[in-house]
Amino acid sequence: MSVSKYFKSDQKLLLRPMEQDDEVDRVETLTAYFVQSAGDRFDLRLPYDCKPGEEFPFTEDMLCELHSESMGLGIRLTGKFDSHLSTSRIRVVVNNDLKAFQRRLHPRRDCRIGIRFTRGHGTLRSFRTQWEKNATILQRTKDFSKLPKFTKTDVNISAGGLRFSLKPPIEIADLCMTLIELEPGTPPVCALAEIVWLTDLDERGQRSAGMQFINVLASDQKRIIDFVNKAPKYRSAEEDESS
Repeated sequence: MSVSKYFKSDQKLLLRPMEQDDEVDRVETLTAYFVQSAGDRFDLRLPYDCKPGEEFPFTEDMLCELHSESMGLGIRLTGKFDSHLSTSRIRVVVNNDLKAFQRRLHPRRDCRIGIRFTRGHGTLRSFRTQWEKNATILQRTKDFSKLPKFTKTDVNISAGGLRFSLKPPIEIADLCMTLIELEPGTPPVCALAEIVWLTDLDERGQRSAGMQFINVLASDQKRIIDFVNKAPKYRSAEEDESS
């Protein structure tokens, strides 16, 4: 396979591990950047600045799927994990099954919903383990009335991630363990997200952060899709205060 036509140095990809715990209906997506290739071997850089022991727990020959964009099209191919080259670089052996397709963007919704979050950096494995525990606990919980109160926050949300404003210090590849209350009285969505872009400071001393979900339950992702699709007229915090 000639990859030079489709992959360039530092090109962003989405890496989706395909071997997962059958008891957890997760959707898992990692950010990766193309470094180089030799035959069917891709060297990729992960941006998470992981401390030793905090790398993603790839296993030998773990199957994966790679997604990216090239020449206005989405591209997808499969492969398997080969080795860790360093704490931030991995090698993947890809299959000769590259496919191009028309990309479809996730519908998005501006809304004011309940958010709670914890932020960290370089601790991907620990955050992933904590997400698994949180997701399991929430699935088994019947009464959510004892959860701490959620802070109402202006958010833009889709099935793939969300955006809201945060106070510094904050940087690209920070991890956010988020609890999202889509509607009052409903079970919160627990999602592990990474910050993929940031705006400059605004007049309130905050930065708008675009986040991509790393881990979210497939059932919760469907709830987000349903929530986005039934969007009513949006009222911002400023409108609420002036009404």
